[in-house]
Amino acid sequence: MAISRRQFFRGMVGQGEGRQREQEQKTTALDAYVRTNLLPYDFALTGEQTGEVLDAVRAQVVINDGEDLFSYERRQQMNQIVEETVRPWREEYWKAEEARRDAAILVQEFLAVETTPEDRGKLCERFHIPYPAVLEEEVTRQVQAWLAGLPNSRVAHCDSAQLRDLVFSELRSWC
Repeated sequence: MAISRRQFFRGMVGQGEGRQREQEQKTTALDAYVRTNLLPYDFALTGEQTGEVLDAVRAQVVINDGEDLFSYERRQQMNQIVEETVRPWREEYWKAEEARRDAAILVQEFLAVETTPEDRGKLCERFHIPYPAVLEEEVTRQVQAWLAGLPNSRVAHCDSAQLRDLVFSELRSWC
């Protein structure tokens, strides 16, 4: 089968791959726009969550040849997709942050009710505290750091009794 000169030269300069390469460039530009302009600044997303957001935008925004990739309508559509995807994670984050703030009261309660002088001594040794007067501050800081390391989903769904049990069990393990 004979091939035309046009097909021959397109094959030589890679124009057949041009559409695919152009599509990849548009997808990369779309991802960059979402990452730099639409991802939240009030809390951090995990890598998996960021991937979900990018997948949602790619699935719903149709990239056609000749259309402006960043027209006003498209930017608004992308913003809406990102906000709808991120909303549950944001709410979960703020609930978890509230629970983390409540942990300071639980540390006070634990130190006042649950500890013995020996337990306080062990906590001072554990955190290298020379003066017992600053024990409460240091333990509160350590508990908040520990809670910050837990996933938001685990902390956010704790009611006050569950949070109390969680914090108290960790504090008991430190004594």
